[in-house]
Amino acid sequence: MGFPEMQPMQILVLGPEGAGRSALEQTLTRLGYVVMAAEARPHRIPPAAGDIVMVDLRDESADWRGVTEALQADERPLMIVSDAPRRLVRALSGRPAGTMVMTGAESDAGYRVALSVCQALRQSALERAGRDGTSVRVAAL
Repeated sequence: MGFPEMQPMQILVLGPEGAGRSALEQTLTRLGYVVMAAEARPHRIPPAAGDIVMVDLRDESADWRGVTEALQADERPLMIVSDAPRRLVRALSGRPAGTMVMTGAESDAGYRVALSVCQALRQSALERAGRDGTSVRVAAL
């Protein structure tokens, strides 16, 4: 008797198109995650797909107005990758679904640990919802 096969975690990566986001997508794919990407644009709602939302804040030119409220209300864990303190990081800290922040030069091991924590937060939320007989609501990001 074997264990049931686990589905790879799906990560929605939000951030401006470019080399930084592309490298992040490649790293996550190489680590075995299913990656979907979208550009976060002012007042445009990104897709609601994915188990975890990852926000790439390393490009200072990205405009996050209009996305912050949707991210705040979303019930999936959020992982922020940022090289410097930003207002958006402060605005999204303390979310009920959990927020992880990674700064500096991340390693594969660092991504694995942070995403494992995010996955545990997501699984816990799903299990709580199942016990309560309610469905997990995912905000239309």
